[in-house]
Amino acid sequence: MYRYLVPVCLLAIGICADPVPFITKCKPDDEKCVKETTKATVPIFVDGLPDLGVETLDPVFFKNIDSSSPTLKLLLDNVTVKGLKNCLVKKALRDPKNSKMMIRVQCDAILDGHYVMSGRLLVLPIEGNGKIHVNLKKAVIDVNLDVADKQGKDEKQHWTIKSWSHSYELKDRSIVRFENLFSGNKVLAQAAEGVIASSGNEIIREVGSPVIKAVVARVVENIQHFFHAVPIEDLSLE
Repeated sequence: MYRYLVPVCLLAIGICADPVPFITKCKPDDEKCVKETTKATVPIFVDGLPDLGVETLDPVFFKNIDSSSPTLKLLLDNVTVKGLKNCLVKKALRDPKNSKMMIRVQCDAILDGHYVMSGRLLVLPIEGNGKIHVNLKKAVIDVNLDVADKQGKDEKQHWTIKSWSHSYELKDRSIVRFENLFSGNKVLAQAAEGVIASSGNEIIREVGSPVIKAVVARVVENIQHFFHAVPIEDLSLE
């Protein structure tokens, strides 16, 4: 009898177990609860939840990013971004009436990779091919999601992201460094390096937006996987 009872009990526990025990279910108008559970979720989510379709996001890797502007060709490859695990949740809201969600985070992040560029950066004629390093400090990023309810394969209701948008603001001075400018010509490189060293935020605003968008897009993609894996009843009280 016990031989059959034990596996049945284990099966029952597995069926009834909460798939996301780290989430405190909130009513959508309880902004404090929504913010606090989002804060608790971020480091766990960024670490990856492979059973729920969420990849590890710290570090996050990109094979190629085109970060060009109208005046500069800037191609990045083998890009690694670290630091998302330590992003601070400043605001999190859910508006079921208008089918919207919003999160505001403040992040410090480090980017390393390889670049090829030519053209004009800010007001500076420039070219180079080498390593790039960016230390992004206190970037405040708003992400807005338009969501809908959709029946999943488990015949339960799930959120699905229909569209999204983002914006960002730099609250501290960031650092940008390009190695091997002008193919190692020290005279030309020295002048450019001086301008770059004092203009990190300006450079990010001019050519960094595609990188930030790529990171946000990867995060949103994984949120979509998470929503499709976990029914609404396990994420919210309403």
